[in-house]
Amino acid sequence: MGKTIVKEDEEKELTHVDGDLEVQDGAKVIVPKSAERLTVVGKILSKGDVIIEGSVTAEEIRHSNGYLEIEGDVKAQEVKVHSRGVKNGSKLDIIGSLECNEAEIEGGLEVDKDLSCDDLEINGSCVVHGVAQVNDYEINGSAKHGMDLTAGDLEVNGSLKAQANVTVKTDFQLSGSAKIEGILEAPEVDIGGSLSCYELISNSVEIGGAAKIEISKIEKELNVGGSFKCTGNMVAPTVSCNGACGFGDESEIQDLVINGSTKVGANFKFDTIKVNGAFKMGNNATGNELTINGSCGAEGNLKLEGDLQINGSLSASTLEANEIKIEGSMTADETTAKHVYVGEDSRVRGILKADTVEVDDGGRVDHIIANKVKLGEDARIGKLEANDIEADPSAKYK
Repeated sequence: MGKTIVKEDEEKELTHVDGDLEVQDGAKVIVPKSAERLTVVGKILSKGDVIIEGSVTAEEIRHSNGYLEIEGDVKAQEVKVHSRGVKNGSKLDIIGSLECNEAEIEGGLEVDKDLSCDDLEINGSCVVHGVAQVNDYEINGSAKHGMDLTAGDLEVNGSLKAQANVTVKTDFQLSGSAKIEGILEAPEVDIGGSLSCYELISNSVEIGGAAKIEISKIEKELNVGGSFKCTGNMVAPTVSCNGACGFGDESEIQDLVINGSTKVGANFKFDTIKVNGAFKMGNNATGNELTINGSCGAEGNLKLEGDLQINGSLSASTLEANEIKIEGSMTADETTAKHVYVGEDSRVRGILKADTVEVDDGGRVDHIIANKVKLGEDARIGKLEANDIEADPSAKYK
């Protein structure tokens, strides 16, 4: 097989090339309207500013040093756009669809319609206006997608902008930035950079960078070492927050561990929470068990079916629990429980209602209403209403 050359500024009609096709700067290749496409058995090698009017099938397309415009659909095994040493870069503009096995873009790629590629690496820029399907997708430069993007693996080290949905079959890894206006769905999500999307659906999510989501549904676990904000409802079985987290109204989390800071909206539902950092809840939070080693505040009502352990501080408007153990401070307008233990030198502000209340040495409570009360040394009760009182002689109450 030989080589067909279209020289500088030359126009030539072609329908079939049995070998390589070299197209030089300023040349134009015209595919007659009577032909479905230009078929090149070998490679298309183009340099400079080149136009091909019509659809193309080739073994490989290599372009450098300028602008290659193909006015039709493109099918190829490999596509490469080189920009090394080129002042203004090189670009491949396809006014149609692109179907290829492998593409490496150091300059620019723009596809007006759909893109189908097995292995795509973007080191420059990529714009796809139609639907994109890529098996292995690596973005080291910038990529913009106007319609749905489906990928096997998606790695973003540069920037990704998607105006529709992004579906990843295995792993989504982000060390750069991604802005997705639709749904991001992937089994495994690892965010080391910054992510913004409308909805996130995943099995497991790791956040080492920053993520801002409107709605989230996570099947297994969310681990946050950076910042994660879900302005709408968040649903997950397990969440570990070592950085900063924010969840909107109607969120549901079974097990939540807070080593950093977390804020959640109204009507929050949970099973167990362990607060080692700072936690704020909206009104009408309901759950099972709550352990506070740091600080926790509920803007309105907090209701627990199980037990409450306070080793740090808690504030709420009204509080209900089965058993409460306070080894720090608690503030609530009214607290209701079966049994309450107030540890040494601990402080309770507000009305405390329970079947039994025990206030250890040096404990302080504003107001107790109970059936049975036991007071230790130097306990101080502002107002006490009880049927059975056992008090150390040094305890004071009214």
